Amino acid sequence: MRKIPIIIVVLSLSAPALSAPQAKTEICGWLVLQDNELIELADQELQPRDPKPLPIPPAQATAAYCERDTMMSYVGDERVVKLGLPLVIRSGGREGVLEADPTVLFNYHKVGEKYLPGKAQN
Repeated sequence: MRKIPIIIVVLSLSAPALSAPQAKTEICGWLVLQDNELIELADQELQPRDPKPLPIPPAQATAAYCERDTMMSYVGDERVVKLGLPLVIRSGGREGVLEADPTVLFNYHKVGEKYLPGKAQN
């Protein structure tokens, strides 16, 4: 009878190994309309990746933003979008807008560090 070597592969079933890594740093807040441009209003309570309840957005909020060390969206981001606001994700000088049937459309373009109303003119 011939012996067949058996190789055992151990697979870690811990959650971090199976899910996408979360951002190590995340600074979030609201973009609020002031003097015809959007101004950042930092909010330490706005942490989409944390399962605790999200804060209520200011009445004049047009979007939420999160500055991260990675340009990825995460499961918790859906909770921000469910507030009816777009989520601007920023990382390394790039940004993207996550929105799904928002009650407030993100109709702004960035010039330097400012967001101005309307689409950028080419």
